[in-house]
Amino acid sequence: MNHNVFETLTGMYFTVDDPDGSYATGQVIRLAAEGLYFVRFDGNEVTLPLELVSIGEMLETTEEEYKLWRFFDTIEERDKWIEWLDAPSKPRVISLVKPTKPEGDPPPHR
Repeated sequence: MNHNVFETLTGMYFTVDDPDGSYATGQVIRLAAEGLYFVRFDGNEVTLPLELVSIGEMLETTEEEYKLWRFFDTIEERDKWIEWLDAPSKPRVISLVKPTKPEGDPPPHR
């Protein structure tokens, strides 16, 4: 593959899904070798060391064919995705009974 193709991931931000339903975030730091990148996962209080990740790992999908890794050009784009992902779903109330319209005055009570 062309070296420039591999360089396109350098500097990109990512999310990666975990099997337990959580996700991790980080940034692709630089190309280490063909098909291998140094990435840094975000830490809560300390900067974590670089880790090596292969293109194969980045392309993995779940059994349902969902991508585990998602890439973003900017941290703002990634944060927008995370905000959408973490937002609670809004339930919708759908009436299954057609409302009746009153016709004229109600009948008198006895």
